[in-house]
This record gives sequence, structure tokens and C-alpha cells, in this order.
Amino acid sequence: MHDIEKKPSLRISPNVYGRISVKNKVMYLIDPKGVGAKMGVPERVVLTRWRQRQYPGHIFSGEKLSSTLWRAVAAAYGKNALKICSFSLEKMQQIKDEKSEFLKEMGYLKLPAASTLHALCFVCGPERLQLLIDRHTSEEHAGKSGVPDLFLYSTSAISGKPSISRFVEVKKPGEAISSVQKAEIALLNELGLHARVIRLVEKPTVKMKIK
Repeated sequence: MHDIEKKPSLRISPNVYGRISVKNKVMYLIDPKGVGAKMGVPERVVLTRWRQRQYPGHIFSGEKLSSTLWRAVAAAYGKNALKICSFSLEKMQQIKDEKSEFLKEMGYLKLPAASTLHALCFVCGPERLQLLIDRHTSEEHAGKSGVPDLFLYSTSAISGKPSISRFVEVKKPGEAISSVQKAEIALLNELGLHARVIRLVEKPTVKMKIK
């Protein structure tokens, strides 16, 4: 499990400070050094730190994924991955808008932003996307998910296309990784889609000394 947890690199700190519990949710200070007052749940902490990354010629983006991601994609866009990958960003947004009421009535199906789905399609490509859709809409996979918490990526300022991508499962210290999550991460890595776990490391808050 060590390889799944540490590779591929995210180049963000796993250290967190100021743990508090709010309505059964654990929250931490978002700043990697524990300064400031902005707090968030573990997924938001990692997502914000990724978005704040800076590298010449790249814009860092990402989104929290629904556990029903691939089933929602199939419900809204169909199960033909080649066709889905051919859609422009504008077409994806149009279809999402048209299917919003239908998905709302379903209750449990949730799509990401059209820009995120467009990036997912580019990163996965039709063959790997087809495999993921088929897997998550199969009878054998009913009631299961394993979809990682986050899809993180950077876009090239030159090409406008995703250049770096990561599927990331976020875990608090000591939080268990389910067998379904392990299987999904292993599959994504077998497909060359760069998936991993990031386990947060709680640090004691540093008290300032007043002279």
C-alpha cells in the first residue's frame, strides 16, 4: 500500500494543523504551515493546495468527484465513450444543462463541471473511459463505487489541454482504505491514469512566543 499512498507525486504538503470537528466532519487549517483562519474538510484542503501550485506555463485545477461519477456520465451522455470524447466543452455543458432535471430527479447521480468532465475525457481517452463506464454500470459493480475523492489536473497555457493529472483518495490519519477503493486505485494505475492515496499528517499547532 505504500506505493499507492506515495506515488505519483503531488508536490503538496500532507501536513495539517488545527483539527476541529464540525457537525461530525473533521476540518483543518487549509494553509500548509497552519497560519490564517481558513479551514476545510480534508478533500478541500488537498484540492485548495493543488490549485495553489505554481509552475511556469501551467494552470492547476481540479474538483471533488461524486461516488456516482461514471454512472452519472452514462445516464447523461450515454455509454459510448468514443462519442462522449468527441464532444466539445460547449456540447458537454449543453447536455449537462438539458439533463439537470433528470439527474436531480434521480437524486444520487451527480456530474462534475463540464470543464472537469472535458478534462477527464481528454486524460482517459475513449478506450479507458469505456472500460470505466462499463465497469461502474455493470451488475457486478452495483452498490459499489471506489471512485477517488478528487481529480486534480493542470492545463498547459500553450495548448490549453491537460498536461498533468492525478486521481486522489484523501485519508485522515488512521482512516481505513476500503477494498473497493484499493481495487479502483489499482485499476486506474494499471491503465496508466496515475492514482494514489494521500494520507494527511496531523501536526501540533505552533504557539507564538510573546517577548
